[in-house]
Amino acid sequence: GGATLKGPVQAPLPREVVKWLQSLDLSFIVKNPKRDICNGFIVAEILTRFYPKDLSINSFENGTRLEAKVDNWEQIFKFCKRREIALTKADIDPVIHAAPGAAVDMIFKVYELLTKRTVKITRPPEDPEAAEVRPAFMRDTASKRLKDPEIDRIQDNVERTIRAIDTLGNYHEERRVQKATEAPLLIQQHRQTRMAQGTEYDTTSKEEVQDSLQLSEVRVKALASGAAALQGKGGARGGEGQKSRTAGIKQQLLQAVGAPQSSVGALAGMQQPALFVKPAADIMRPLVLSIVQDSEELSRAVDSRKDVVVSFMEQCREGVPDAGRADRHATSERLREIEETSVKVFETLANRAQLLVEPLTKSPPEFWKVWSTFYPALTDFPETSPVFESAVFLFKRLGHLMREADAPLTQQLMTEVGLPSLAKELVRAPEKRECLCEVIYSYTQEDTLNHLLVLRALKDKLGDNLPVYVSCLSCLISLDAQLSLLDEHLLDLYVYYALMAMQRPQPRTRVAGISILHTITTCSSQHHSIVALVPNFAALANDEWWEVQAQLLLLSASLLSKLTLSDMDWQDGGSADDASGSAGSKVADGADPLALEVAQESLLAVISHLFVVSGSKNVLQVGLSALVHLLPEFPNLLPMYVTVLLEQSPNYRQRLLRPTDAEGDYNLGRKTYVWGNASRMYEEKCVSHLWPHLDVAKTLAMQLDTSPLDCLQTQHMEVLTATLPDIFKEPEVEEWLSVFDKMKRYIFDALIDPELHQHSAQFIKRFWTSESEALATASVERSKKVLLQALKDLYSHTGRAKVNEAEMVAFLQDMKAFGGELAVEVVSVVESFRDTLPNEFANSSLGILLAS
Repeated sequence: GGATLKGPVQAPLPREVVKWLQSLDLSFIVKNPKRDICNGFIVAEILTRFYPKDLSINSFENGTRLEAKVDNWEQIFKFCKRREIALTKADIDPVIHAAPGAAVDMIFKVYELLTKRTVKITRPPEDPEAAEVRPAFMRDTASKRLKDPEIDRIQDNVERTIRAIDTLGNYHEERRVQKATEAPLLIQQHRQTRMAQGTEYDTTSKEEVQDSLQLSEVRVKALASGAAALQGKGGARGGEGQKSRTAGIKQQLLQAVGAPQSSVGALAGMQQPALFVKPAADIMRPLVLSIVQDSEELSRAVDSRKDVVVSFMEQCREGVPDAGRADRHATSERLREIEETSVKVFETLANRAQLLVEPLTKSPPEFWKVWSTFYPALTDFPETSPVFESAVFLFKRLGHLMREADAPLTQQLMTEVGLPSLAKELVRAPEKRECLCEVIYSYTQEDTLNHLLVLRALKDKLGDNLPVYVSCLSCLISLDAQLSLLDEHLLDLYVYYALMAMQRPQPRTRVAGISILHTITTCSSQHHSIVALVPNFAALANDEWWEVQAQLLLLSASLLSKLTLSDMDWQDGGSADDASGSAGSKVADGADPLALEVAQESLLAVISHLFVVSGSKNVLQVGLSALVHLLPEFPNLLPMYVTVLLEQSPNYRQRLLRPTDAEGDYNLGRKTYVWGNASRMYEEKCVSHLWPHLDVAKTLAMQLDTSPLDCLQTQHMEVLTATLPDIFKEPEVEEWLSVFDKMKRYIFDALIDPELHQHSAQFIKRFWTSESEALATASVERSKKVLLQALKDLYSHTGRAKVNEAEMVAFLQDMKAFGGELAVEVVSVVESFRDTLPNEFANSSLGILLAS
């Protein structure tokens, strides 16, 4: 390990380092490392002593110009990188700019890298007087701290601004600590002085009581009504019990949520902002200004008479004023520049959001200002816009950080300031609901009660607009499930509105209702509560709207999968949900094998009704990923599943059958099958990793045996190849050989087809070179006749398209290269072809295979 000093080194260089430098016979003695090392000449001379053939001192200039310093160190850096010496730009940059202690650190690092020895550093003893607090007149001012040369040398404007803000924040934090430490001493000193002068000093005077009350008010950071109760202010004074205080808090929350106030009206009831809170605009202004100045287009468009943050948002929303008169290409370039700059602004503010937490939580009006300033980015830009995504990220980041600082107030600010405006956008833009719901929950306390209160507040803000509310619930329930908050109270609310939604005439509302039940089934341990609702949603199987059918298929597949697991647990003598809540336990306690069987039959009937070849293309695509988990337990689904898969478009089928790169991750992502502002995303899976390989192969072979074809098509070969497992299990060898026997005529016929050759070669190779010796030997033996026939067809003079001879010969050579019995059989088949058709053999390239 290397020695690193984190501050100025006051002691001289250690004796061992000094002796080492003297032994190198350098041009001059290092007396002041900070001055002597900064231009890099001494370091370069040291390196030439160790690498005389690779580095020449004549390439370096012993000057004080900045250009000379940079050039010297750049040469040293490139040389060290080439020789793999661990010297970085982070080590060099402070030395160039004479940072305190950087030169000594550089000498130590060079010494350790070249000698492979560690420097033993002895720090000088600390001066006890230095640890004492300096008098006020000797302390640094904010201006002096900002004049730090370490800040000035940073070239990037944004990084320099951030460093300055951090420095200023640290300075103010030190001042607060100093004041808090010195205040009692100053008060005590003042009292002693007044007592010595004989002045009467009443410690409980009216002025001090008022000051004390004022300090108490400053520390309260919430509404005078709701948040004061949340923080237990009234309960602490009244001495009430914990139970009564909790009940009071709940009542206050309900009243606060239910109070019909506007955003501005809610601010009127808030506590006056705390004293000495820096405005959020003052924190954001330098961050925004430094980025805007880097954009030529925005810096020209921003109105200097207005606040830079406000003017930036105006230009961000309106774009370039003369866009209508410019040509399209130029306009597109300018808009792209403004968009990239806007994204950079939002991302920078999100990364520095911690700076905004204190003013936003201590002064509710500051939150309202920030919200009203940036909220238009959520309304004016489409969901796919990078500006919208970055604005969502900013609001979510602020919510998480504010919730850590003051969770009750943060939630109240959302319900009373943010929610009224968000409710309007939720109604207007269905495609943004999922993102906006995430914003709402990022400001909400993560417990069941508060989530329930926010859901009721959202219902009040939306009024009688049930379709929008149910659509929001279908988004929010996923977030509740991720936080494991779906207890009986939240489930009662979700199930109630899901049942109402399924009876509505609007198709999208019915879709949202079924989606809620699907989330409960997949994400909650109380899925038994949905079993009682099977008659309610099974009636929707005849619904003509494709997305209702798709959601119903997802729900039926998920519930059937859960019931299958429950059935297994029942047979093992236990219940899958012994710890279920009341909503699910009412059904689970009375469950028996007969009830589970009836429910399974009902769900299978729904699946069989919806998942048919004549069904909607979108429904079938959803079903292929949803039903793949059921195939092992319900093999009666296999014939229709394979038929539907064969009928899909090539791109979609190949997407489902392609192998995934990540081990154990079979999800291909979420897709939208219909363009629209309210269409949902559906998860696709790599079905070839999840299905029962042997059962699917047997099903396909049975279908071809029942309805023979002249030759296979591409879709058959793709599916057949995808049925092959990574490793053939020994107990399944005979069944795989049976499949091979049924399919070998088609497979070897496809071997000479130009479009199917690769699939066929891959299929044959998997059998012939299998890890199972029994499978490999038997499949090779059973292939001899069909391989010979394939060679005859390849060299016959028929009119069908055939694969290039070179590809066929390359495949046989590849198989022969495996050696053993396989090589013998390949040569045997070629010899049989030579004996049977000598003229064709003489005109072919197969002779290569017979050469020793």
